[in-house]
Amino acid sequence: MYTLTLEAVLEKSNLLAAWEKVRENKGAGGTDFQDVEDFEASLDEELEKLRMEVLEGKYSPRPLLRVWMEKEGKKPRALAIPAIRDRVLQTAVTFILTPVFEAEFEDCSFAYRKGRSVNQAVERILFLRNQGYHWVVDADIESFFDEIDHVLLMEEVEKLVPDEDILSLIRQWIACEIMEGGVITQFSEGIPQGSPLSPLLSNLYLDHLDEALLENNLRVVRFADDFLVLCKSREHAENALDLTEDVLSELRLKINAEKTRIVDFDTGFRFLGVQFIRSLAMKVKTEDDFSLPFEDELSEKWTEEYAVSFPETETEKTLSVPVSEEDEVLEDDEEIPHSGDPRLRTLYLLENGTVLGKESERFTLKKKGRTVQEIPAIKVDQVMVFGNCQITTQAMNFCLGESIPIYLLSGQGRFNGIVDSFSTDPVLLHRDQFQRAGDEKFCLGLAREFVRGKIENSRVILMRLARKRNVDFLRQAATHLKRTAAGIGETRNLDQLRGIEGSCARMYFGALSLLLPAEWNFVGRKRQPPPDPVNAMLSYGYTLLFYNIYSFVRARGLNPHVGYLHPLRAGHPALVSDLVEEFRAIVVDNLVVRLILSEQVRVTDFTMPNAVTPQCRMSDETRRLFIRQFEAKLNAAITHPHTDKLMDYRRCIECQVQELAAVIRGRHSAYRPMVVR
Repeated sequence: MYTLTLEAVLEKSNLLAAWEKVRENKGAGGTDFQDVEDFEASLDEELEKLRMEVLEGKYSPRPLLRVWMEKEGKKPRALAIPAIRDRVLQTAVTFILTPVFEAEFEDCSFAYRKGRSVNQAVERILFLRNQGYHWVVDADIESFFDEIDHVLLMEEVEKLVPDEDILSLIRQWIACEIMEGGVITQFSEGIPQGSPLSPLLSNLYLDHLDEALLENNLRVVRFADDFLVLCKSREHAENALDLTEDVLSELRLKINAEKTRIVDFDTGFRFLGVQFIRSLAMKVKTEDDFSLPFEDELSEKWTEEYAVSFPETETEKTLSVPVSEEDEVLEDDEEIPHSGDPRLRTLYLLENGTVLGKESERFTLKKKGRTVQEIPAIKVDQVMVFGNCQITTQAMNFCLGESIPIYLLSGQGRFNGIVDSFSTDPVLLHRDQFQRAGDEKFCLGLAREFVRGKIENSRVILMRLARKRNVDFLRQAATHLKRTAAGIGETRNLDQLRGIEGSCARMYFGALSLLLPAEWNFVGRKRQPPPDPVNAMLSYGYTLLFYNIYSFVRARGLNPHVGYLHPLRAGHPALVSDLVEEFRAIVVDNLVVRLILSEQVRVTDFTMPNAVTPQCRMSDETRRLFIRQFEAKLNAAITHPHTDKLMDYRRCIECQVQELAAVIRGRHSAYRPMVVR
């Protein structure tokens, strides 16, 4: 856990780490003329003096030194260089704040963040283009860093930082004096380009923009103040631009009309120093080449005069597209492609009376003897059959021969059975699974991580919802979940762990019940049978998620019935239930809440329980909508936290299954759940 206190900032180890970061840049001093060598000559005394000044309330930052950075063919850029002592203290604060701020940032933001780069931003753009997002809002914010409103910025900082002493330091730094040519002025708005804390603050300020665009189901790629909104039509792009202007206005910023345009990939555009044209992405080098506002470009020309220390960020100056790196999770296994065609393509049979057949190399769908659709068989990885549909023996034999599982479910999603070839090739892996299942210490350690992933991802969902609403109960529930997750390592047995999981689930769903409109009549999670529309959607979504994970477990050769958190019982794929836990909130719960709050579904779309039907039922159209949205969610791009690769949710699930197999086989020492940022 990270402690956001002044004491944590001033810990000797933290100050020394901050100093090392500053020293790496070999920069000259600020307005006090003290350089790195001078500071290092009496390092212990300088750090202790700095620490005591802060503790005694006597600290005040030196004026910043104005430096103009010139680059041929471009307007000079104004940098504001802090004194060495101030750079050390700002870096120390940045080290403490970064993990907390990072947990709030969205996946569409790539600048100034450890493990993220220009390459990844470019990969995201190419991924979205391949998903059909061919229209682009290429946006530029006018004088972003100079126009950041201090009051709005501090309101966001105060939501995350409870320590008043740290807040006081940040207020001093953003309103610091600046010296140019012997004349001293003061920052009244904007943040200084050149201060170690500024990258973190700039990302926090624009996080509201990221959230607003993502909540409206838009696809965003942002790198500092440069960003794209990718859409499937020009009309959608125009609407996205209107929304962007409205949100920026709330932040007291505005679009640079001369540099903002709507364009498609056929016409082409340049972003982050890369020229995108149709299916190509080419690194360009011109006088307008991309440079990052806080990038350590001083290393080329200004290092000996004015070098600045920045917190950890990966901004790559060379670009190759696409990136291909070895996936750490897959050491001895086949690498999972992190882009390309959708993973685990699913054929859904929803309408009663539909017949699935096989002719030549195609699946056929027939109704009343008439072919209504043909699908290349090579494009199907699994089949989900809902209600009274039929499958010909030709189609069934083909699926068995190609290891395509067929899941049989009721019209409302209750599992009835599976048609599967069940290969016996991975018998040694099955042996390892059973041996591990008899090891109580191993089971408890693995189960803790499954539960920790579930609780932490539930907390993330609550915090995302809380950021846009002035409701304390969401934050209180999130805080409770955070404390509980931190103590999971102390659980002594599986029964205690399951009790904690159940308690957190009640707290989590209780918070969601207070958020959702009263007309939905949701008071908590109830499953058998679901009595209300929210529970009906949750159950349906969990079923779809469950059998997607089942397919990956099966494809990897794991026995789906040998679990470690959920107990073994006949007919229950316990291992799949284990893996589902960390994905429930981020895939299904997130989707259900979004559908309700965006009014894409309404209470009238459901049939309530009655004497004949004891469960709440979705209408046929609502089920189709839910499946479309569920598929869109699983195909959405996210950076996998352990591989740092951009991939869709299904590939993330596949990575987690691969990692679990490696842990069971003893190739990895511990399982790491997928916890979103």
